[in-house]
Amino acid sequence: MTSMIADGVVRPEQLLRQAQELLAHGRAQAAIGEFQRVIELAPALGIAELGLAVACGQCGDDASAERAARNAIAKGYDNAGARYVLARSLFGQRRHDEADAAFRHVLQLEPSHFPALAGLGESTWQRTGNAEQAATTIAAIAPIRSPELVLFLAKLARQAHGHAGELAMIETELERTPTSLALRLGAARAAMFCDPARALDHAQTAVRAAPSDKSAYALYGDALLANGHAEDAATVAAQLLRVDGHDGHALALQASAWRMLGDPRYRELYDYTRFVHAQPIDTPTGWQDLPAYLRDLSRCLRDMHGARFHPLDQTLQGGSQVELYPAHAQDPALRAFAQAIAGPIDRYLRMLGPGEDCLRRRNQGRWRCNGMWSVLLRANGFHFNHFHGQGWISSACYVDLPESIGTGNGAGWIKFGEPVLPATTLGAEYFVKPEPGLLVLFPSWMWHGTVPFTGTAQATRLTIAFDIVPA
Repeated sequence: MTSMIADGVVRPEQLLRQAQELLAHGRAQAAIGEFQRVIELAPALGIAELGLAVACGQCGDDASAERAARNAIAKGYDNAGARYVLARSLFGQRRHDEADAAFRHVLQLEPSHFPALAGLGESTWQRTGNAEQAATTIAAIAPIRSPELVLFLAKLARQAHGHAGELAMIETELERTPTSLALRLGAARAAMFCDPARALDHAQTAVRAAPSDKSAYALYGDALLANGHAEDAATVAAQLLRVDGHDGHALALQASAWRMLGDPRYRELYDYTRFVHAQPIDTPTGWQDLPAYLRDLSRCLRDMHGARFHPLDQTLQGGSQVELYPAHAQDPALRAFAQAIAGPIDRYLRMLGPGEDCLRRRNQGRWRCNGMWSVLLRANGFHFNHFHGQGWISSACYVDLPESIGTGNGAGWIKFGEPVLPATTLGAEYFVKPEPGLLVLFPSWMWHGTVPFTGTAQATRLTIAFDIVPA
């Protein structure tokens, strides 16, 4: 604090630097208070309002982010960056028409502003489900096809034409810019599901070009596995884990390779009896019982699911997804969700106890959430098999379920152990039947997905998921 005070006077510019440092280091909640102090001391400082808008947006408080962004613009800090923060806050509030107009305003100021291009494209896709319309909208605005823009357009192509369409677009651009690592990695990911041999070629090229790039090396391991080279994939996983023993991607790769090889160490990572646990969430204070709480929570979440189509970068098909921030929620049911899950998580960690395996050696009994979201799946909707490479423990909490899930045929159930990579041919090993209020906790590196369910247009499967990491 001494650096911010000279002759007993607090300097706004020094407070501003501290707030910006907090924001840069991912401490958005702490930054909010510092930006507010700056604004109190220097009300005309538009850059402080913009910092406050960014911090509020990162904490999921989009209404406050909008107010602060508009204040920044009104105080003369009117540029593409401020307009983009405003657009994101409108998008976060599901005010899509206003958000689209705001994204377009950004692009009038700066036509190559990629985040605004992606925001406009994502908004168009989620509202219409028309990938070609979204791509045409962006292509009409963007003057330069940067690698990041090509990769975004390729995601839209995947929605319309599958992985082959995505790959074709990326490879066409690679012919013009063969040294782009981002495009090379994008081609390897796309080819993984339609031409595994070509995926391996792209991944090998990427590793040769960037031998110290961790993401390139992990993708190379995936490509090896997708082509049936399990022993080589296990070697890659082991090398990645020597660098970072908590690398979730490497653990998922290692487990799949060991299973293909019949290595008994596979069960150290996929011990369903010890590591997968299902229990009801607690009834938060203010509700008579769990069904009453779930009814209020369901109502709140359904109001938030305004989009018709899934986000481009997520694993769900046939539904929508929204980010959740209970600490900043206005609805009491969503605010109370943190209390509802705290007890079950603590009990799960006590059940795990200490140990030397890669899950339990991180268990000190303290944890924090690292992202939370809600998914609304419609009939025939499902999650592709996937894992959470940045997590430690992942979850699925069931809020409201269609009747078809109770028939006992596995429809809508969560499944574990089935890699999505082509040559693995490994089926699911373990299933958990969803029930309203049930929270399933499991290691983040475990492959998991859902079985599609059938039903009428009104049949929906409403869940909340989150990752936790050691605190």
